[in-house]
Amino acid sequence: MRKRLNLRWKLMLWYGGVLALVLTVFGTVTYLMMRYHLLQRIDQGLHEELSDVLSEVHRATTSDGLKEMLNRRFGGHEGFDFQVTRSTGERFFANPRLIDKALPLPNSVTVTDSPNYTTAPIESGRWRIVSTQAQGPDGSLTIQVGRSLAAFEHESRELLLTFLLAGPLTLLAAISGGYFLARRALRPVQSMTQTARQISAERLDQRLPVANPDDELGPLAETLNHMIGRLERSFTEMQRFTADAAHELRTPLAVIRNEAEVALRVPRTGDDYCHVLENLLEETDRLSNLADQLLFLCRQDAGISPQVRSQMALDDLLRDVVGNMQVVAQDKHVTLSLAENPACPLMADPRQLRRVFYNLIDNAIKYTNESGRITVSNCVTDGQATIQVSDTGTGISPEHLPRIFDRFYRVDPSREGDGHGAGLGLAICQSIVRGYDGTIAVESTLGNGTTITVQLPREPLVSG
Repeated sequence: MRKRLNLRWKLMLWYGGVLALVLTVFGTVTYLMMRYHLLQRIDQGLHEELSDVLSEVHRATTSDGLKEMLNRRFGGHEGFDFQVTRSTGERFFANPRLIDKALPLPNSVTVTDSPNYTTAPIESGRWRIVSTQAQGPDGSLTIQVGRSLAAFEHESRELLLTFLLAGPLTLLAAISGGYFLARRALRPVQSMTQTARQISAERLDQRLPVANPDDELGPLAETLNHMIGRLERSFTEMQRFTADAAHELRTPLAVIRNEAEVALRVPRTGDDYCHVLENLLEETDRLSNLADQLLFLCRQDAGISPQVRSQMALDDLLRDVVGNMQVVAQDKHVTLSLAENPACPLMADPRQLRRVFYNLIDNAIKYTNESGRITVSNCVTDGQATIQVSDTGTGISPEHLPRIFDRFYRVDPSREGDGHGAGLGLAICQSIVRGYDGTIAVESTLGNGTTITVQLPREPLVSG
């Protein structure tokens, strides 16, 4: 399998490729612009010299006078060469450097009164020539000024050579610097990688180093640290949940084992065996209820608990639940009443919501003293339904409120094993309510009672 390049090499290659493209475009544009401007300067010099020749042609009155003036003024001119040709093709004037060679005459079609610039090869080099026509003392003349492009070509070659040498050297130096910078910039990633390799389920207390919280890697490291923190809390809760579940299961199993051992130790009457079987059945029911609760929470956590949403009336459901719990409240000599309860259609599973409010009212009855009062109310707005279960019971201490919805958590540990449940009721309520995108909160004052508020969206989204 072909090995892929690491991020450092990818960054360096991308950086080198982009820089090479930039240098190539910059060098090409600069080279062409320099050649253009040099050629423009040559053309400007040719134009000035042509203007001087034309001024002499226009002032001359005789051919001999014109030739004498041209010889005197342009015969020894440096840098430019001059040629004047009659309309018959006879060369009227040429400076000494053009004695052995001649500037090529332009086509008669292209020669006009306006200057015409051309580039033409002469012997072993290229020349820049400007041509025009003017009226001389004895007829039409073709006036040409030329200049060799040898110096221009030499300067162009030197410029091109400079770019060809400096470009690769600059690119090599930039790529080397880019590799060094990429290696240095990715050094925190290597540090985070080494630390992450050392983190395991037993060492979730470690965190990734954050060299600079303000750069691009800082938020990544902080995000990963937050994720590790959440994993640590999840593992801690899982371990506590497992320990609590084992403890809850051990108690009824120990009771069942003890009852069976005592029953088998000595012969007993039928009534004694019936009593033992009743105790065993009671503990078995407790185990079965605990197993159902644990299975429900596991399915909720995994997101595989079926949610059958249908149109239902929340007000009718609350009325039925309160009516059914009246018997339990009367046995405890507690007043249970349904206050405000307007009509409230809702898309939800009636069985799950019944479980929520049965648990909440049952808890309120358990922790409300005789002659106490429990009130259930429902407030409906356009966006949500707010249900409150308020009691005048013993209340909850402030230090217990943050953990009231934790699994297997009991406010009063002395109640453990007294048949009041395994501490999963409120956790199940919270799981169900959150499944409908709702919220559940508790407010309590020690000695003055507790109020639990459930808020459910009026039109919760139906998952596809």
